Order: sequence, then structure tokens, then C-alpha cells
Amino acid sequence: MNKNYVEQLTNLGLTRGEARVYLAMIQIGPSRVGKIVEISGVSQSKVYNVLERLILKGLASYNIQDNIKHLRSLAPSQLGEYIQKKEDELRKQKEGITKIINDLSKNVYATKRSTSEIFLGARSLRSAYMTLLGNAKKGDILRYFYPYLDTHENASPFYSRFYKYQKSKRLVERGIVSSEFRNSQYFKEIPKDVKLRHVDFPLPGTIDIFTNKLLIIDWKTITGVLITSSEIAGIFVDYFDSIWKIAQR
Repeated sequence: MNKNYVEQLTNLGLTRGEARVYLAMIQIGPSRVGKIVEISGVSQSKVYNVLERLILKGLASYNIQDNIKHLRSLAPSQLGEYIQKKEDELRKQKEGITKIINDLSKNVYATKRSTSEIFLGARSLRSAYMTLLGNAKKGDILRYFYPYLDTHENASPFYSRFYKYQKSKRLVERGIVSSEFRNSQYFKEIPKDVKLRHVDFPLPGTIDIFTNKLLIIDWKTITGVLITSSEIAGIFVDYFDSIWKIAQR
């Protein structure tokens, strides 16, 4: 038996026993198990399992003649199909592993990487908001505190212009404002799909909370600080939600 062929077949993924039995069947043609054992050198106790694996791999078949099973190798061209099947399986495994790696990488980034960035000026703050909402999906909740009692010379025009971008993300928007703000002209101009509730006590500032990010803005100096931290964002989500429950509609 050609040892080189055995080595090449094992490189394709066959075991040495499978390679020897396959080559034996090619050499002798349709035959009974005893002859395959003799030519291949694979013991009778192991040859049945080997033959079954070759059949499952599409490299062998059998028929019954006079109540006796005769086995044969399929055409060597079947090796091409076998390799194609292996490549398809490998491609699917690679796609699966790639997805797992991407998912795990996102989780590691989201839970372990904490950063803070400073944004100066209205254009820079627009970039901050786009970073905040960059991975937004339909139905995600944007929570925010708006502490001003009426129109703010810097904040109000900015939010009016930025509303269309937020709208395009199809988010659920929840805002907590002061009770005095409900009596302002600016309150009447806010789109009806923005859900607002009001409270009678001071709010902590202009703060947006979204997924694992927190954006704090000083509109007097038009300065923002974007914090990426699952722990800090989670604390503020809990704080916001506790106020949301008791705030008036």
C-alpha cells in the first residue's frame, strides 16, 4: 500500500485506519469485509467502525448479494466533494467564531473600558451627542435631566436642531424637568412624542444617560464631558428611574 497516499489522505482529515481501508477498497473493488481486512491491515475488530465512518463521509457504500454485505469505495472524485464539505463546515465555524469574537469584544469594551472626553463648543457637543447615540437601536431609552426653567440661549436652539437626528434613531425619550418649566413657552414647543415628567426639587444639571455612557453639559460655557462607564451609567440610570417613578406627568 502506497504510504504516501496514506499520509495525503490523513492530511485531508481521514484517520490512518480510514485512509488504509479506503485505499484497499479502491485497489480490490467491491469485496467482503475479510478481504478488506487482509489488504488494509486494519483488524477485524476495528474495520466495521472504520467502514461506517467512511460511509457517513460519503467515501464508501455497500450492497447485499446473497445475504452477504459487499463494500466498495466510491469514485476518487468523491474526495473533492468531501473536501468541499469540510471547507463549508470550516467556513461556518469561522463565521461562528468571528461572531463570538465580535460579541465578546463588545461586551469587554462595554463593561471594562472606562473613558472620559471633554467637548468644547456647539459643534463639538454635536459630535459628543452623536457618539452618545452612535450605537442606538430602535426602542433604546434615552434618559435626561433638563434643569432650566425656560428657554436657554445656548441649550434650546441646540436641542431644537438636534431633535431630527434623535428622531431618526427611533428612541424612547424620557426627560425630567422642573415643575416651573411646564409653564414656559419652550415647553409648549417640545414635540409630543418626547415623554416628560416634572418635579418640585432641584435637578442635578443637564445630564443625558444612554446605555453605558453619560453626557454632562455646562451650557453656560458650552462644555461637555462624555463618560463611558457601565458602572457610572448604571448608577445614574437607577437614580433617574427612581425619580421617574415619583415625578408628576
